[in-house]
Amino acid sequence: MNEMTFLFLLSVLHASHYFSDTMDTDRGSWKVERASSTCSCYTRGLHRAVACVCPVAHQTMPRWLLLGLTFALCVGFVSASARRFVRIQGQRFVDAGTNAPVVLGGPNVVVKGPPWLPAVSGTKICNDVVNSACTAAGNCSTCSTFNQADVNHIKSVGWNFIRLGVVWAGAQPRDENTLDPDFLRRLHAILNLTDANNINVMLDNHGDMVGTAGCGNGMPMWFQKKAAPSFIGKPLVTGFPYDLVPSLSIKKTSGYNVCGDNATKWAAFAGDPYYNLKNDCCKAINDGGNPGAVGFTKISQASMDYMVQDGPGRKDFVRFWTLMAEAVKDHPSAVAMELMNEPMTIKRKDMFDTWKATAEAITAVIPDISVNICDIGEASLLPAWVTKLTGGAEFISKETIEWIKASNNVFYSWHYGTVPSNIKNMQEISQKWNVPTFGTELGCDQFKAAKAANISHSYWHYSAYCNTGPAFGNWKAPEDTFGACILGWASGGSSKCL
Repeated sequence: MNEMTFLFLLSVLHASHYFSDTMDTDRGSWKVERASSTCSCYTRGLHRAVACVCPVAHQTMPRWLLLGLTFALCVGFVSASARRFVRIQGQRFVDAGTNAPVVLGGPNVVVKGPPWLPAVSGTKICNDVVNSACTAAGNCSTCSTFNQADVNHIKSVGWNFIRLGVVWAGAQPRDENTLDPDFLRRLHAILNLTDANNINVMLDNHGDMVGTAGCGNGMPMWFQKKAAPSFIGKPLVTGFPYDLVPSLSIKKTSGYNVCGDNATKWAAFAGDPYYNLKNDCCKAINDGGNPGAVGFTKISQASMDYMVQDGPGRKDFVRFWTLMAEAVKDHPSAVAMELMNEPMTIKRKDMFDTWKATAEAITAVIPDISVNICDIGEASLLPAWVTKLTGGAEFISKETIEWIKASNNVFYSWHYGTVPSNIKNMQEISQKWNVPTFGTELGCDQFKAAKAANISHSYWHYSAYCNTGPAFGNWKAPEDTFGACILGWASGGSSKCL
């Protein structure tokens, strides 16, 4: 039963004083939330009020008129999502009001640790000071806000977009059917700001090298405890076949030798939601760049398998994004969702099936939102000639490829690469799959090349949004710090790539 049919039936049943505690439709179960002699309210989904009906003057009003008015009341009370500022039409993003093509462009705004999102207070724009001198002295400075001054600055340089980190570990720190209330408070404050200023926002589940329990960032500890319980608090190990590739060997990663295979050191703070910030072994590895080997350890790969394979892990991932969609459905500036930053798995079929299942759950809540699909690490490496020759669908199910080509919600996200081959690769994907592409994390060369090719683009990043570690004085984390200076945290700038 579809929603309109249900609402009409609901009005008939209400007028006849016949109620059911639940009614099932093809979009889920509708349940009585509140019932009295005057009104009944029904809900569907997670925290979503759907419809209320009241038998107005039912004793004296003709039945046909009563049914019509009740049906109209039902329709009026359906909780629909707000129309997005921007949507997808074929291979382009377009203005939802005019259908004019839109190229989105602007910075990443990502906080990798608590409190997970910037505040909207203050009157000055972000202006990081992070260099060799302040790093040596331990007195570098960064930002903790994204406010009206930042919005004004972004608009003044011609940008219309931010990629906003909504890290899973921060948004859903517990295995519950709800998002964290403090996180939601900060998220709504930012989206109220972008709604009012016509800034388009991509919500980015920003993980680096998988998750907290493996010295990465992104997946919450509770999820990795379910995915890889035997690896929690144990020395990181690279398994087959990744151990055959020297650059993917965790033992050859800078900082690993601080702890080596010392089980006692790795066990410190095991299971703590902030293990990646507290454990000395993790801190030593995270003090450098963003080593890919962290994503190919046994714990990281077990976590990725649990998430992308059909089963409870994929359901947890879909639940997280469904909760996020419910949370932002009334914010028109929340135009896009990036399901996972740089996913570290070679299991392409399972990964794309997971993107499909998650996108379908999201668009059931927000029908016109844009949702990403991507390949391993969000790389732009699939050569244009391969895509042109084969269609680029290697190891993706036929059903999923057909869904991608027919969808007006899907875009292909990519990171970095070498100009101009990355641009050519993405243009070929766009044509073969009938989707827009979006360089969601780029250096300035790629940012400018994507802009010149009318491809949407976002640079890394507006601010480091962190003050942990030696560059800032080694404050106690997370009690006395903001964010997390881990895994590629540096090089923030509010005026980069101009």
